[in-house]
Amino acid sequence: MKPVAARANRLALIGLLGFACSTPWAWALDGARIVFAGAGAGGTSNIYVTTLDGGELEQLTFQDGGQSGWSSDPAWSPDGRQIAFSSNRNWVGQRIYVMDADAGAQRLISDGEDNGNYDGFPTWSPRGNAVAFSSTRWPNAHGVYVTDVQGGPDTRLTDLDTYAFRPSWRPVGNAIAYSSSRTGGHAIHFMDGRGRHTGQLPDHVGGGSAAWHPRENAIAFMKSDVEGAMPDIYTINTDGSDERRITKHLAWDGNPCWSPDGTQIVFESTRDDSQGLFIMDLDGRIVQKVTDERIASVNGASWFDPDVPRSVSPIGRRTTTWGWLKRLGAPAR
Repeated sequence: MKPVAARANRLALIGLLGFACSTPWAWALDGARIVFAGAGAGGTSNIYVTTLDGGELEQLTFQDGGQSGWSSDPAWSPDGRQIAFSSNRNWVGQRIYVMDADAGAQRLISDGEDNGNYDGFPTWSPRGNAVAFSSTRWPNAHGVYVTDVQGGPDTRLTDLDTYAFRPSWRPVGNAIAYSSSRTGGHAIHFMDGRGRHTGQLPDHVGGGSAAWHPRENAIAFMKSDVEGAMPDIYTINTDGSDERRITKHLAWDGNPCWSPDGTQIVFESTRDDSQGLFIMDLDGRIVQKVTDERIASVNGASWFDPDVPRSVSPIGRRTTTWGWLKRLGAPAR
């Protein structure tokens, strides 16, 4: 991979974000990196991949916000070879796409209609052969859907009358955390890969943007302690025990994502007057700011490290059998 600064002349012809990038180079599977959606000041959100210190930056999508739309919510596949993301290409509604890690073989995998629906926040199954996501599909409430990475049909996992969004598939088992209003106010709930509700966190937890720990029965999430206050990052065990507030800042802190070894969290924050990516230890100590002044806003991030392999539980292996998906019935719209 070549760093952004080495290709300024090429990007000058493209004029996106005002900094360098040419046709994306393939990332070798060596060294940790973060994929994120970002935009420059007044620019359009595109997908980038970077080293943990932000020293090297590679632009993977080149949408201009006009006829080509924009992209957000990237997520690494378990093996780091593919990236799922959300995009409203040609302004026909936000859909879920998958591409190779070098931006090749980009393809649409969700089958939402061209009616302004929003398919977003993709999350991979443990075996990397399915993607769950949230969608607004008229006339149904915002719900969680799942589709094969080879493409539809999409199947709704949550009830039609339940507002549900922001799923996170547990990396080592057949469990999905998501935010839902099924019991009143927004709270974090759990279901298995077939959509069967298995529990929720205590009502006081609330919040959203739940992210599974890579190996433990724990999640990171964002919430506000006081109504109207900016959110902070918290962690909690899935049985509701050991809730911890990780950040304590007047700025907006949100959308946490675990490091592959579970010892750090990357999150979005406005603490430097723009929305950037930061890495912190579990005691809240900021270790690194990933993005710099070239990125004015961030719309989702995902962390991959080939030296920290993801294990898959026997339950997770069952997701390779897709007969159950068809037995759920006709795809919900």
